[in-house]
Amino acid sequence: MIIGKFVIKYDAMELVIDLDKIKDASKREWLINSLKLMRIGFDTQEKRQTLDEYNEDLERGYAQVQRGEFTTVEDLKIEAAKW
Repeated sequence: MIIGKFVIKYDAMELVIDLDKIKDASKREWLINSLKLMRIGFDTQEKRQTLDEYNEDLERGYAQVQRGEFTTVEDLKIEAAKW
């Protein structure tokens, strides 16, 4: 069983989820299984990001946006409606 916080990283985006706040074990399990199914990597150990790593993440994210590699909220709603 995984408890505590874990970090989801996708390109320049980072999301920290505190699993301790999800009281229902089945919901925690569902979340973890969903992330695995979608092949979204996550790290269950928090570690401090260096300033260089942070700046590199920002540069990669900015370059992605400049290339048009992003999803709008409208596109995401359309995609989610297909699920």
